Amino acid sequence: MRINIAASTESLMRPVHETLVRAQSPDAIITDLLFTWSADIADELGVPCVTFHVTGAFSMLAMRHLMMEDAAIDGDDTVTAPPFPTPQIRVPRTELPDLSIFRYVFGKVHSMQAACFGLAVNTFSGLEQQYCDMYTGQGYVQRSYFVGPQLQSSESPTDDSKSQYIGWLDTKSDHSVVYVSFGSCALVSHAQLDQLALGLEASGKPFLWAVRAAEKWTPPKGWEKRVEDRGVIIRSWAQTTAILAHPAVGAFLTHCGWNSILEAVATGVPMLTWPKFHDQFVNERLINDVLGIGHRLWPHGAGLRSEDYEKHELIPADDVARALLTFMHPGGPGDVMRTRVMDLASKSHGALAEGGSSQQDLHRLVNDLMAAKEGRN
Repeated sequence: MRINIAASTESLMRPVHETLVRAQSPDAIITDLLFTWSADIADELGVPCVTFHVTGAFSMLAMRHLMMEDAAIDGDDTVTAPPFPTPQIRVPRTELPDLSIFRYVFGKVHSMQAACFGLAVNTFSGLEQQYCDMYTGQGYVQRSYFVGPQLQSSESPTDDSKSQYIGWLDTKSDHSVVYVSFGSCALVSHAQLDQLALGLEASGKPFLWAVRAAEKWTPPKGWEKRVEDRGVIIRSWAQTTAILAHPAVGAFLTHCGWNSILEAVATGVPMLTWPKFHDQFVNERLINDVLGIGHRLWPHGAGLRSEDYEKHELIPADDVARALLTFMHPGGPGDVMRTRVMDLASKSHGALAEGGSSQQDLHRLVNDLMAAKEGRN
């Protein structure tokens, strides 16, 4: 028997969530997009509901179209989104979530968005102008507010372990270090972690690698000794913004989570992309094909990539090393992409400054909610 996880989650979470919300007698509700029942609660309370989306406009649009019933499935089992701005979005079926589950989820999400007061998105118009305009112009939501990038503080870490790796970066030359992080949720097989470790070693590049604290992986025998002069593994929470902001970091090997992308953009660091699940494969297309600030670690056609990490073909150490050496070669792709991403970094700072697009949208959101409250009184 197949269980509808989304429906089960709502039945478990909604009663507690609703009790907490009602106890506060709010004037408005700003809710995670996946708490689809929040719109019903807001309607019953007679207050506006704003959904907050933690990924970008491009991803929202692409996933919306890719999950629709009329998305075309080509002969090579690639899903092509219906009419979409350039470039055309084509994603292998293996890189998409289970369609039957996510069509249910997306159906509920977009019904809620249409009914809600508005949508706030963690992006900024200078990064995704075309897609922000498209989302607003096609009437998917009543009001839209692009208020990003909302990031962790980039202040220097203060505890000893974090000070240690920032101090280590201080000893390296500008743009020489590869920072590797797959976030806190992505699962990677131990065999693949072995190949990544050996690839980092073979590249000869200095690296800082954040490994999930819960990960039980042990590096290949003798590896830590061989790389101790140029490699550091972090097994605690890594303050990514502070690391990426350091001038020694020249490339970010990332899983393409949206927060990680925004951190790289805000700090002006080009990316090597290695997506793992859900919207990350779509985010990769924005980074590489639209913005031109990243490059796939594994070339097209090299092997099967899958949202299911157990089905993802092993990327060999030689390919990892080759990709790093090519990307970070002086005058190579990394340098070209750094120029582009530094321009976006400037735009991201401007968006959050007084009078910037995100600051204006945030003020507009507050003013609209205040006006809605006054209209109810």
